[in-house]
Formats: sequence, structure tokens, C-alpha cells
Amino acid sequence: MRECNAPDVPSFLALRKKQAELALSVNIKTERHTTSQGNEFYSNSPSETFRLDFANPLVRPHIQFYPEIDCPISEFQHGEKWKNLHEDTLDVNQLMWADWENAPFRHFYIKELAELRDGHFVIPLRWFLKDKVIWFDAFTVAFYPASGKFIIHEDDVVRIQASELKANYLDLNARGHMIHFGDVTPKWANEMPHPVRTIAEGRPTFTLRMMCWSDDVSGNRTKQFNAHTNVYLANINLPHEKLQQEYFVRFCSTSQHASSSEQMEAVIADIGEDRWCKAYDCILEQEVLFRIIPHVLPADNPQQSEHCSHIGGQGNYSCRRCRVGGDTEDRESNRGYEKFFSPGPPRTNAEVVKDIKDQLFAAGLGVQDGVDEMQTRSGIKDKTAQHWIEIVMTRARSIQAERMKDPKTRDVRLNDKKLKGKPREAIKEEIQKDIQRECHEWLVQQPPSRYSALPADSPLRQDVRPGDHFNVLFSCPRMLCPTVDTPCELLHTYLLGGKKYVWHKTSSEWDKKKEGVFAVRLRASSIDGLTLSSVRSEYIVKYKNALVGTHFKILQQLGVFHLHEGLCSDLVLDLWKASGELGALLWYHSISNLDQYLADLEVLVANLLDIWVLIDPNRILVKQKLHVLTHVAEDIRRFGPAVLYSTELFECWNAIFRFCSILSNHQAPSRDIAVTLAGMERFRHQVSGGWWYDQSGQYVRAGAQVRGFLQSNPSLQRRLGWVDLTGIVPGTVKLDARSKQIPALWPGASQLPVSVVSFSFPDIDFSVETWYQCHHLISQTKDVCKPGSWVFFQQLDPELVRRITKILSPRRVDDTIVLIDRFDISSECDPFLNMPVLTHSHDQNVLFIFNAQHDCRMTSCSATAVENITQERAATTRTQSAISHTTAERFLLNMHALHNAALIRETLPRSLTRPKLYIEDRLVKHGEIAAHLRVTGPQKRAQTLAKSAETRARNKAKKAQNVVQGDEARRLVGVSNS
Repeated sequence: MRECNAPDVPSFLALRKKQAELALSVNIKTERHTTSQGNEFYSNSPSETFRLDFANPLVRPHIQFYPEIDCPISEFQHGEKWKNLHEDTLDVNQLMWADWENAPFRHFYIKELAELRDGHFVIPLRWFLKDKVIWFDAFTVAFYPASGKFIIHEDDVVRIQASELKANYLDLNARGHMIHFGDVTPKWANEMPHPVRTIAEGRPTFTLRMMCWSDDVSGNRTKQFNAHTNVYLANINLPHEKLQQEYFVRFCSTSQHASSSEQMEAVIADIGEDRWCKAYDCILEQEVLFRIIPHVLPADNPQQSEHCSHIGGQGNYSCRRCRVGGDTEDRESNRGYEKFFSPGPPRTNAEVVKDIKDQLFAAGLGVQDGVDEMQTRSGIKDKTAQHWIEIVMTRARSIQAERMKDPKTRDVRLNDKKLKGKPREAIKEEIQKDIQRECHEWLVQQPPSRYSALPADSPLRQDVRPGDHFNVLFSCPRMLCPTVDTPCELLHTYLLGGKKYVWHKTSSEWDKKKEGVFAVRLRASSIDGLTLSSVRSEYIVKYKNALVGTHFKILQQLGVFHLHEGLCSDLVLDLWKASGELGALLWYHSISNLDQYLADLEVLVANLLDIWVLIDPNRILVKQKLHVLTHVAEDIRRFGPAVLYSTELFECWNAIFRFCSILSNHQAPSRDIAVTLAGMERFRHQVSGGWWYDQSGQYVRAGAQVRGFLQSNPSLQRRLGWVDLTGIVPGTVKLDARSKQIPALWPGASQLPVSVVSFSFPDIDFSVETWYQCHHLISQTKDVCKPGSWVFFQQLDPELVRRITKILSPRRVDDTIVLIDRFDISSECDPFLNMPVLTHSHDQNVLFIFNAQHDCRMTSCSATAVENITQERAATTRTQSAISHTTAERFLLNMHALHNAALIRETLPRSLTRPKLYIEDRLVKHGEIAAHLRVTGPQKRAQTLAKSAETRARNKAKKAQNVVQGDEARRLVGVSNS
């Protein structure tokens, strides 16, 4: 800037000094942590970043604190976990409500006596949103003036609007009520007022829920893997529309040394139902208290296994969620095989913790096989506990050698040479048990610094502790159950699991000719109405074994249309159809009828698994991602649509982390990256107009010009990951660029006579009006619809299928006219692909866009056309084969499309969308397959062992031959030298 003679350019030192001042004022603390295993890392605490959401005017209006009922399922607030009414978890929900407009300082808490406007008494239990109004469930309470006691009717739960509340507990006390309850009451009734009211000291209190993601990520942009384990967070009180933006991802920590289990300890220490933090609420314009509750743990399957202290997908009990599995004989039995097709008995926190504690105690015997057998039998192998198991085992063996083997130091009883046989073994066993108890007592006191910090009367001094000795996520069972709160994740379980298996099964059997045919057909696909920017078919075929999630999304939505004429067997085609139908259902953003949706989902999961075992009976036993799909219905009922906890956004955010990593000096990467991203949080907060607590003791924010910079600068919005959707208004249009415009009167612009439309639009003078071509219009669902787009269109009759031919507008865009072709939906689906057929009909509101594909199989389209290859955005003289579509207007409505999948199925007749079981009598068929597997399984395993033995023998012979040749070469060199 100085070289350009810009005035008043500060020095680099002055810039850094100002940044340091601003960072100090916003005060996002980066804290150092030492784990129980001795690893060091730095983190930005969740409370430090989440408090900024209250003070940010771009974020605070979108925060929803209350669960919502009786509405389509589209947000975390609509899931069963958020809406639960279990007595032991009531205090985990939002505790307080107030009428902010009329009585902002009268706070009503759950588990407190309150009076209604009609004079009756109630005790609110939970708050929730219904029809955009706050309601609450409550126990009714009867007051008996004669005895002065209140009687709680626990069997009478009523539902009342919150606006009916008149007086809270403090008001009743102020009026002279001596609040006493009858003898039979809940325990908490005698603890009024609510303990949090005392902590709040008149300030409003709010509960935020958190989604926590963790994974191993490379800190390099090159192919050399530079392993870091990262933890990112998201505030799920925000709507999904916002959570899909990088602006709302919060960095927590990274480390090259500390595992995610160790870093989670810092997260858990900063959150919880009793960890209240201060923030400034820019809407209420006052200081508030908030806490953070962990809600869900999305990640890839290996990471989720670590969260659950699970042995992993290669174990005999390969499911982290349930106890499905066993040894080979159990798996291949009819009963054991059938268990893989449905969720098994769920794992619980108590069971997992007991298994871990048993393993830690067993390590004191110093026998590795014993611990290994316990882990194999239970499927539980905790990463933190494994660290201590190895230490305890080494210690136990050392003490055993000292007390049982060394003649100088061993137990004096063992020096008696007359002591033999069972008596001697009994004494050894007694010594081993004593050593085991000593090792466990020593373990309980580790690490010494943490043990000494515990209060003298703390029960934690008596046993191993979560965080210190095993997975810290099992320390908060009221808030989090890792084996339940690690849901089936779409990217890693479906796209990089089920869909990847289907693609490999199909493409691995192709030769070069078939690969070329598929690439040509795939390139000819229409992507209008899909969330795809392009279809790189040649890349997909060339690098078919190195594809990523984006490529599998393309194959999910388009692959099945191009597999006719011998590219795969009928059974594999059925597999494509089953996986495509399932994928579309999994990508629902909103679910109107949850019970029907889950029933359809279970049918489609069953179909996918059944077809797989018809192709390969062993696949479901060795690919645990297939079994995990059986849990997806439970997850959706508990949390909401599966897209809510998809990890694609977190994977994209890794690019920001890598920029920070490569710009670090790599001396203290965990600290440097955390400090850099804390600075980014500070900058984002200030340019967004957020408030912060100044050193002068007041809440302040940046000036108007700084606040307006983000709103007026699309480049900065893009860099911060902020997307403003308010500018996309349904019904609006965008004209073509001026260079492409050819204004014309109605007959020339539309190719239709004036008489065809004049009666429908009497206010428009078509004979003199000049019309302009439009590039696109915005549908009611904010889809961009262009000429050629397929849409559902609504007039006086029900929704109809239309195809836009032209969008014309005069200078007054309110008079825009859309020219459309009408298509009819057949009463039956296409028998080949099981999709609705669209045909041209010869007989204003655009609802939403959808994707349709030309039925090339039925209309005999072939690769006879030639097109120029585009390179560097320009057509070259090189050519390639292309599909020549026939003029037959027969199209298939793409039921595998992910975009608007829910709207399509809600609009179409149920007869066209109802899934059907692929195998009616599944139990019998599974039994037949298991019987066949009991024959072929041992044969394949024997062949594998024989092949392995042959390979080892061959390698051994080759190694011996190399040794002989080396000796001979050295002998010849020695002869020549002499």
C-alpha cells in the first residue's frame, strides 16, 4: 500500500500491536492442557466461542432454545432427545422462560411452584414450542388452606400456554405463601427455589446444545500426511440452514500427540449442566448466563468407535451401538446371521464402564492374553484405558518377578523346597491377587497431581476415574450416551460405505470398452434440478478406485440410468436401484410423517441388505457399515433428519485448518493454530457487529462503517463462510445479460400469437409491449429454475409436472410470463428402474424444481453423436463420442435425486413412491443363505490359509536365495580384491 502512495498506512508492527489489543479486548482465551497421559495441547474453550453467539446480531436472532412439537421434523429441536420428558433429565433442558415483552424480569423455572391467571397452581416440567407459541407441561398442584400444604398430583400432567403464567415462586413467597408440600412428593419439591435461580442472581439463563466433531486431519496440502487430531464444534440451537455455513463452525483444538479422547477431556471440563458462563445478549441488552450440553457426536466410523470405547469394525463384535456379533461359528449360525439384519441389544454406559474397569483390574495380573480375551468377548477397548493397561501390566510383571522368581526377594514361603504342587500354586495365586490389588490401588492414585487435587472425602478417590483412566465421555450419562449419540453418518457410512461397495462391485467387472460406454452415457446426463456443478465422467471412470464423496453423490443420483445393455447383471442393477432409493430417502431435509418415513426407510434398508447377501452372503459380516445402516431409523427418531449431522461441512472446514497449519512455524502447532483461529473468531465477531466487554467495564461494539463492511463486501462474506439468503425471493426473475438480450414483441419473443395469451392477462397490452428473455426465476422453495428446467407447477388443480420453455419479462418484472410444456405422470412406475414416467401431453405458481432423465433405454438412444472437447473453457478441435437422444419425449422422474427428495414424494401419489420388500419371507431366505455360508465359509477360509502358507513359504525361499546370492557375491568380490 505504501508503494501505491496510499496515505496513513500503518507499519506492520503497528498492525500487529492493534490486533493484539483487539484480541485482548474480546478475550478469547487459548488455554494449555496436560492430559492424564502427559501430552500437551492448546484449545479454545467452547464457552469462549459460544458466548459470542449471544452478542452477535447476525446469530442471536436465529437461536432457538426450546424444543418444538407437532411440526415437520427438520431440526435438532424436533428430535426425541431434545423433547424427552424423563424425570432424571429434566434439568438438562431449558430451565427458564420469561415473557420478554411484558414482564422480562419475572423468570419462571421448571420444578418450581407457579400460579396461573385463573388462580390454579402448577409446577412446570419442560418448555416447548408449538405453533410458534411457548407452552409447558406441568404437574397440577392443589392447595389446602386449612393445612397450608400443597399437594402435587404427579399422575396429572397438563399442557398449558406459557402466557397463562401469572406469578412465579418468588412472587408467591412475597405474598406470604409458606410453601410446604405433602409427605409423598418428588425429592426435588423440597429444594425450591430451583438452585440455578440462586446462581443466576436475577439474570436470564439459557441452555445451548453442542455438536462435537473430531477426526484425524493432515496439516499439509501435499500428499505427505502430517497427522493432526482436530476437534470442531457447532451450536445446534441454530437452524440447519445456518449450520450448513462455514461461518458457524467453531474450532476447539488440535494436536499431533493428544488423541481425540484426551482432547475431549478439555471439552467436557468446560461444559455441563452445572457449568454456567456469562455472556452479553444483544437482543435482551443485558448480561445472561448460559451452559452447554453435548448433544451428538458425528464422525467417521473409526472415530465414533473411539468415542464409544469400541474395539472397531474388525472385532468379533463389530458394532459400537449394539452387541451383534460373535465368533465365526456364531455369526454363521441361522440365529447369529439373522441378528445382523436388525439392531441388536443396545450397549449402555454402565455396561461399557464396567467392562473397562474389569479390564483395568485384570491388567494387574500381568497376563496379556486375559485382557485380550476380555476385549474380544465384549468388543470394548478404550484408548485411554489401554495406555494404563500397558503400564499396569508392566508394573505387575516386574513386581511378580521380584516376589515370585528372584530367590533374594521373593516371598519367604516360596523358599520352602518342600512346598510343591497345589499348595505352592495356591500361594502363588494369593501373591498374584495381592499384587493385582496393589497395582489397582496404585492406578487409582495416578496421575499423582490429579489425585492429590481431589477433595479428601471425594468418592473419586476410591476407584478409577473417567478422563484420568478411561473415556471421559462416559462421565456425563445424563447428558451424553456415546453408544447412542454417535449416529449413522451419511458421508462415511452411506456414500463412502454402501454406495462405494456398489460402485466397486459394478466397475471391478468392467473392461475398457464398458468403462468408455458408461463414461459417455454419464456425461450425457441432465444435472438441472440436482445440486451438482458438473459430471466429470472420464475422471470417475479413470480413477474409479480413488473417488471421494462428491463423486459418489453423482453416482447415487445418475448412475442407475446408464447401466442397461449388459453393463451389469440384473441382481447388481437391483442393488443400484435399492441403494439409490435409500439414498434419496436419507437426504430428506424435512419429514412430515415420521412414522411412515421410518417404515419406508426400514423397508429400503432391508432391501439393500437382502440384495447384498444374495450377491455375497459374507458381505454383511465383514462390512460393518452395512449393519450400521440398520440403526439409522433410531438415529432419525432421536435427532432428526440424517442431513443434520452429516460431517461434510466439517470436512470442508479442514481447508481453513490447513492454511493455519502451513503458515505456522511448526514449533508449537497446537498453540499457534489455536491462537490464529481465536484471532479469526475475534475478527469475525467484530466485523459482524458483535458486542464485547471492554476494559472500561462496558459492552461495546465496532463503529457503523466496520459493521457495514461485511454486509456490503461479498468477498469478505465468502472468506468468512457467511451466506445471506435474504436476497433470494420466491417469484423473482433475473434477466439475461445485456449482451445476450434480443428484445422483441410478443410473437417474436414467444413464437406464439397474441390471441393465445391475451385473455389470460387482460392488463397487459401484448401488441405493443417489448419482451426480454430471462435467465432464471426463483421457485417457492428458492430453487433457481431456468428454461429447460422440470418443475412442479400449481394452478387451481393439484400440482402438475411442467417443463419451462421460456421466461419472458417486460421492463416491469411483475408481469413476467413463464411458458411451459405440460407432461403427464404415468399411473405406474417404469418396470425397469421403478421410477415415474413423464410423457408429453397434448391437451401461476412454480413450486419447486426436480430432475428428470431421458429414457434412453426405451427410446434407443445411442452414442452416435460427436462433440468437441472443451479445455480451458474453450472448444478444441479434438472430439469425443456423445449420446444422440431420439425425439421421443419419454422421460423418467429421477427418484434417486437428493435435492427436493421429500417434496417430490409428498407431491406424487403414494402408489408411485411406496417401497416394497425385495424378499417377502426374509427370515427363511436368511436361513438358507446362512446354511450355504456354513459350507462355503470354511472352504474359503481354508483356501485363504493355504494361500497364506504358500506365500510365506515362497517368501522364505526367496529370502534364503537372496542370502545365498549375497554370500556368493561377497565371496567373488573378495577373490577379485585378493
